[in-house]
Amino acid sequence: MEDPFISVKKDTEENVGGLFKLLERWRKLSSGTSAIAKQERSHVEGEVQKMISAINEDIQDLEQAILAVENNRMRFNITSDEIANRKYFVQQTKEQCRNVTMEIASPRHSQAAGRSTDLSQYSAAQHSQNRSNEVFIEKSMEQQQQIIRQQDDNLQLVGQSIGRLKEMGTMIGDEVDDQNQLLDDFYGDMGQTEKRMGNVQKKLDKILNKVDSKKQNIIIGVLLVIMIIVVVLFFSL
Repeated sequence: MEDPFISVKKDTEENVGGLFKLLERWRKLSSGTSAIAKQERSHVEGEVQKMISAINEDIQDLEQAILAVENNRMRFNITSDEIANRKYFVQQTKEQCRNVTMEIASPRHSQAAGRSTDLSQYSAAQHSQNRSNEVFIEKSMEQQQQIIRQQDDNLQLVGQSIGRLKEMGTMIGDEVDDQNQLLDDFYGDMGQTEKRMGNVQKKLDKILNKVDSKKQNIIIGVLLVIMIIVVVLFFSL
């Protein structure tokens, strides 16, 4: 979200600059005694009052913006020092308007002293605010760099995790291939065993056809025992 103070401050600085230009014009006209000079001076005084009213409205907006930022510091990422600098800018602006109003109301006030004081105050306020803006920008850039570094570190961790997952996937794939090979070997051995058993069964049928019933039972019993022994030996290997 855009900081509301920044845009209002820019308008305020422009209005304050315009106010001092009007003040300089008014000072030049104050030395004139002609009717035209007095009329022009009166017109400038009216313009000064309008400018001060506009600046006061800007000050209200600035104070509301400061309050909004104070209530949402995490959202705007504003430090206490920056808030203090903004309050100082508002206070200096009020003081400048007050001094201009007093000088307009008291034209016998020394113009040279007033001009020097107001301009020095304005210059000091401008310098202070410019420095505040520079500090704010530097801090913002530093925070952005820190965020970028954190993102780079997170991306590096993610890359390492992906690498480990890839290695685990490769190991699992190799293990599955080994298990498949074992199953293929097992089914191959089973096929050979079934084939052998079939041959044995055929031979038994031939023998049974050649012997009588009693001998068949004996032979069958012996062969069953042999088959059981063979099967037990096969699965025990």
